[in-house]
Amino acid sequence: MINHDFKKEYYVAFNHFLKIGPIRLKRLENFFPNLEEAFKASSNCLEKAGLEPNLVAEFIKFRYSFSLDTAMNSLEKEKIKFITWHDGDYPRLLTELPAPPPLLYYKGDWTAMTTQLNRLAVVGSRQHSAYANRVLEEILPAAINAGITIVSGLAYGVDALAHQIALVNRGRTIAVLGSGLFEQRIYPRANQALAKKIIDANGLLISEFPPDMLPLKQNFPQRNRIISGLSQATLVIEARKKSGSLITAACALEQNREVLAVPGNIFSEFSVGPNDLIREGAGAICQTEDLLKIFNLEIKAETSLKKGQLLPLFIPANEAEKIIYNLIRCATERGQKISAEEIIRTAELDTAKINSTLSILEIKNSVLNDDRGYEIRN
Repeated sequence: MINHDFKKEYYVAFNHFLKIGPIRLKRLENFFPNLEEAFKASSNCLEKAGLEPNLVAEFIKFRYSFSLDTAMNSLEKEKIKFITWHDGDYPRLLTELPAPPPLLYYKGDWTAMTTQLNRLAVVGSRQHSAYANRVLEEILPAAINAGITIVSGLAYGVDALAHQIALVNRGRTIAVLGSGLFEQRIYPRANQALAKKIIDANGLLISEFPPDMLPLKQNFPQRNRIISGLSQATLVIEARKKSGSLITAACALEQNREVLAVPGNIFSEFSVGPNDLIREGAGAICQTEDLLKIFNLEIKAETSLKKGQLLPLFIPANEAEKIIYNLIRCATERGQKISAEEIIRTAELDTAKINSTLSILEIKNSVLNDDRGYEIRN
């Protein structure tokens, strides 16, 4: 049995009961000497602390089925750590939010949060264009070299590309997830290799959700407030009129953070979001210097990005192409090839669909195949 710190582990216990969020938890903290007593309290005491009777009944039922020892042992097994809003290393910027997450789970090196304080959230379309690809490659390397940490959401498209550019340039990057941090829950699955690279490069994976939480649709707007809340500024690169990226920008605005956008082609649906933001007063970012002025930083003499280090842009025609291409891309980035059998085991798609999609990707000259497996065509 693990000898736990009882003042902290009960934040994990309450975190697993999703209906007690920051505001209700603060009521419990104000009423009880500590959360252990709150967790074990009678119905009457919980109601006196400010919880609604129906909610108290649900919580009591949850309490009988929940094992804190099991939860803590699972965290240790998966090498997941956590920090609460009372810890000294809890991100200062998050304390400024109206309802900051009481607990953050993380994998990786927490010094990515405490030693590099210039953080930029980078968000955009999941089906980004070649224009977005070029913008990121031109603007981000010098910013990263100047000491800016990239914060994003590990999603397809702009998120993944921003993380990759940070890694290529030996910078720090933080991924905020809309799922739990158990390995099988990291989403999207095609970016699990990227998540491991972030950890290996002393970056961070962060989530406020219980480690076994599925990537539910409603989780993502909630996690977006953390992406913007951790960052002094949020940069939007390509977004449709209604998109998650604009939710993140709205969060940044509510949090009194800088909202930045890259202007785009007025005829592209992906430029509507950033162009509207600029029209409404967001800072237009056209070069690295524009970005660094926000942080009062200067461009260093050299950046570490070498042309050709990033894999070529590929815009999938459908979801199957996206999933399969990303699996091949992740293998290629590791210097490996991936077999059709491994793709079938991992992709969770119909075998016939996988085989036909692989053939199409070869016809498009996007991937190469030999006896050892598939790789991205450079």
